[in-house]
Amino acid sequence: MKKTNLRLFIPTLLFAFCTLFYYFGELVEWAAWDALRKEFFYGVHDVHRLLFLAPIIYAGYTARVKGALIATMVAFIIFLPRAFFISPYPDPLLRMVLFVIFSGVIGVLVGTIRNQAVKSQQLEAVITGERDKLLGIVNRMADGVVITGPDYKIRFMNSKIADVFGEGTGLTCYKHLRNIDAPCQQECHIPEVISNKQIEKWECSFPDGKTFEVVAAPYVDTDGTVCQISIFRDITQRKQI
Repeated sequence: MKKTNLRLFIPTLLFAFCTLFYYFGELVEWAAWDALRKEFFYGVHDVHRLLFLAPIIYAGYTARVKGALIATMVAFIIFLPRAFFISPYPDPLLRMVLFVIFSGVIGVLVGTIRNQAVKSQQLEAVITGERDKLLGIVNRMADGVVITGPDYKIRFMNSKIADVFGEGTGLTCYKHLRNIDAPCQQECHIPEVISNKQIEKWECSFPDGKTFEVVAAPYVDTDGTVCQISIFRDITQRKQI
């Protein structure tokens, strides 16, 4: 069954069940089913109406605000015959209208929340897609690129820098790049770059004899965290001349 047809079938089935339950007492009287005559089916029907929250909420979730409003109107039309022609209790129309307003508000709230959730998911997907494109370009650069979070953990390494130091995503930069147990005291510029949001440039030498020129700038990751993006340019040969 197609998704669209399923969205129509489920609320239709829910409305059919709720309507059957709502008018079950009258159906029992019409069919003369004496064994099914229960006092519960002949009350003021406030509890019976609560079942209609199911199709209204479902419509709000699947068809958003418009669906919730349509489902609320359908419920209102279903309630009308009892209010006008059947109910012997005082103010049946008022009680029905109050419930319709109550259920409609709930349905609209569900639809609104669902709308916001879908928009957030779509926006996140767009941002993630753009980030992946950017990182795909970065991954093909001739220079090494590393994205480091404020906790010093590496969030991304392009293939160039990974070829030199090995893949270290998820590890702390000081442990992976220098094999030490604490942040570099003199050469680390992460606090300045992230806190002051300024570009820093320095030279960084490693125990294996390699020297890199590092240019670092603040970078906001997809989760909103301000990180440091660093470009490593190998200047080992230049320094040896």
